Amino acid sequence: MNSAFAILSLIVAIPFLGTFFVLTSKDDDAAVSGRNAFNVCVFTIIANIIMIWRIFMILDEDNHSLQLIEKFNWLNTPEINIIFGVDPFSLLLILGVHIAVLIALSGVKNNTNNQKALMVYTLLFLSISTGFFISADIFSFYIFFEAMLIPHFMIIGIFGEVKKQGAVSRFFLYNFIGALILFIATMAIYHYYGNVSLEKVSSLPLKGKIGFYVWSAICLSFLFRIPIWPFHYWISSINSGIRNPLAFSITCLIPLTGLYGFIRFLPPHIPDFIAEYIMWGNIIGVITMLFISLIGFINRDVQYKIFAYTTVYYIMYLLGIFTADKAVFLNVGFSMFAFLIIVASLEVLSSYIYHKEQENSASSQGFLCHARRLSYCYSFLVLAAVGLPLSSMFVNNFLIVSKLLSSNLKMGILIIFSLALVGVALLQEVFRLKLDNKECSLSKDDDISKGMFALMLFIIFILLMSFVKPLWFVIDE
Repeated sequence: MNSAFAILSLIVAIPFLGTFFVLTSKDDDAAVSGRNAFNVCVFTIIANIIMIWRIFMILDEDNHSLQLIEKFNWLNTPEINIIFGVDPFSLLLILGVHIAVLIALSGVKNNTNNQKALMVYTLLFLSISTGFFISADIFSFYIFFEAMLIPHFMIIGIFGEVKKQGAVSRFFLYNFIGALILFIATMAIYHYYGNVSLEKVSSLPLKGKIGFYVWSAICLSFLFRIPIWPFHYWISSINSGIRNPLAFSITCLIPLTGLYGFIRFLPPHIPDFIAEYIMWGNIIGVITMLFISLIGFINRDVQYKIFAYTTVYYIMYLLGIFTADKAVFLNVGFSMFAFLIIVASLEVLSSYIYHKEQENSASSQGFLCHARRLSYCYSFLVLAAVGLPLSSMFVNNFLIVSKLLSSNLKMGILIIFSLALVGVALLQEVFRLKLDNKECSLSKDDDISKGMFALMLFIIFILLMSFVKPLWFVIDE
């Protein structure tokens, strides 16, 4: 199905155009520097979410091929076209990314440190990441795959609040190597088959040495984005120390791009030379899950616990994708929609608690005994995160793990053990915050605002409805 109106281009353009409105926004009061920029950014994202919802109304939910195709001629010699297309899976990820960023923005509302620049880079990241998920050919995919690193590089470099020099150096090194490898693979595919659509790239008859080198390069380039040993080093050095909830949430979206790449490129019938590497990938993935989950369980820093949680779940989704089962792919999409929202919400609330500790120079142990609104939201999100039937993660994760158990019983048991460890690590933090402590100087006056509480209640509503029916907001016309 082709698009009569360039609606896919529009959801890429809206955040990009929003950057110009942010740049031209002015604040009359220096005390609220960046407030107008923040409001414009929020309005832009909400406007794009409405457009995304409209596309859901147009799409055929039962058709999992790319729809609403848009084609733009870029070069005649060589002939290269930019092609956009979307299916329910990719559109659901786009919606999840937008909602996650919108939630993360609520955590930096009162941050007046260069707020305008942060909003600009955030909108640029959203625009480019949307272009990545709607790319329907290998050239468009590569361009957006690499371009989204530019605003991300600026966000972690300026606002990451970590040991910047080492982290940024590792970020550049790992992603530059991944970009170079994917570029070589893309050029090889173009040389033999032209600008192939993403729907056909997984079924290309690449055999022999060429097939070995191309598929190996593709797999390596995507693994550089996923926190699996030894490619996890750059993202662990950044995420475990970030205190800005927006920077953390955006960094947590980067592994999603690697997973999406595997889903689009992985052949339905995996060649023998790839199957051997996938076997080793499964072994290394499970070992990484165990190692990170144990550290998250032992580490007292809640930031590292959340990082360990996201790492373990991303690797589980990767191992599910390695099964090359299309039903699992769909389960991964629905599960990740709730996963992205839960992680962003937990990070915002954890960051709020951390900053309250810093402001009052006091321990937050027992804080939830006094902050009822915060206690309700934080407890619900942790329970949803650990796998209770409160969101679409429950059923879909159950199906993914069931597939992994049937594929390899020992591997499945270790995966369940890792998931249980990171779940207990998050519950440890809830227990600490709910453990009554008379010396805790934080009181009900330090509770989250009514506006923040309303936002979290709305997020809880979305998560509950996603458990009832993942696409509950789609009404057949």
